[in-house]
Order: sequence, then structure tokens, then C-alpha cells
Amino acid sequence: MAAILTVQGGIIMQNRQISPRGVYLALLAAAAVLCLAAGLAWLVRGHPPRYLLRDCAGHPALYTAEGIGPLATYEDIYTHLLPESDVLALQQGVYLANEAELQQRLEDYGL
Repeated sequence: MAAILTVQGGIIMQNRQISPRGVYLALLAAAAVLCLAAGLAWLVRGHPPRYLLRDCAGHPALYTAEGIGPLATYEDIYTHLLPESDVLALQQGVYLANEAELQQRLEDYGL
């Protein structure tokens, strides 16, 4: 490997040949950085919703995220007795990612 030093505009530059191993390692490092960036983007974006909870005849009802259902109706909860913000949210529909979010929301509503 030969190195040539030149001076251009007060900056010392070194011309070097990169070995095939160096190119491989640089490409491997770039691939690792891309994988990390993709993983972080997926983590930040979150999971797509699985369920939809909305008002059905005065009670919360569970639907698929596509609106198919109801899969279940929670007759023990009366939506008109909930705080106004919850009533409005249920009228528009509350998307939930998993069963844990569903259970937490139902507990918040008093079930």
C-alpha cells in the first residue's frame, strides 16, 4: 500500500487504496446503521391498531380495527355516565393496539 501526501490549499491530503476487506467492512457497517434506523423507525411508529372501541346504543362496544362487529358489548358501562371527553372519544371511536390497552381503557371506564 503506497501513500502519497500532497498539499492543496494548505490541507495535507493522503491518497490511499482501500483494501477489499476495508470496503467489505464499510458496507457491513452501513448495513448495520440502516438496520438500526429501520428498527427505531418501527419502534417509534408503533403498532397498528387491532381494535376499535366505540359507543353502541349507550354502551361501549368492541369492533375490529376495520369496524367489523361488534365483537363484544359492555352492558355494565353506560357511556352517558362517563366524563364528556370519554363520551366524545367513544362517539368517534377509540383505536386500541392490543388486549392490554383494551383492559386498561375498560378499567378507566369503571368495569
